[in-house]
Amino acid sequence: MKLPPIPNPQRYTGLFVYDFGDHVSVGYTAAEVRILRASSLHRTGQAFQIYRVDESGTIELRGILDDRLDAQEAVCFLRSDGVDARRDYDALINAAHAFPLGCECELQLGKLYDFEPPHVTAMVYFAGMSLVVSGWLSRRVPEAGDLVVGGTDALAQLLASDGVRIATHKLECSSFYRDREEDEILSAIEEPLQR
Repeated sequence: MKLPPIPNPQRYTGLFVYDFGDHVSVGYTAAEVRILRASSLHRTGQAFQIYRVDESGTIELRGILDDRLDAQEAVCFLRSDGVDARRDYDALINAAHAFPLGCECELQLGKLYDFEPPHVTAMVYFAGMSLVVSGWLSRRVPEAGDLVVGGTDALAQLLASDGVRIATHKLECSSFYRDREEDEILSAIEEPLQR
């Protein structure tokens, strides 16, 4: 598989390459790859995530299983004190406003009655974008939560816990990374760079 020339390849870290067989396109989101997989014309293509891009522009890819694209996961910031949890919630909203994420993500604030610590601020997103979320968090939110848990198991525990949701907010996503509609995706599959 030969990738097309990619200006500023670091910007594509976490996005996907789709090998259609006769050509390759770069720069899909996880949601967009799911749309390609659902299309009878393109479901046999192969998806790879741009896992790492070094300083010289060398791109490292990893293959992606369909179930990874469909699953959701979360990063949960747990606090003993509700005021601190609200502070984490507000800090994440402010960080996403100043530096929009590279994927769609819902933020939830809640209190869990059967969990310790009980106050939670959770970022919920498609698992295929975990690399994007973790990179954003490491650069933008150095300290949050008394305890931090993440992954599909963290989301399952959050959903299974008895509790109350206090607030939700859709975090700002950069327009460069925003999921496109199906007709826009399917009409542009010949384009080597999707963004």
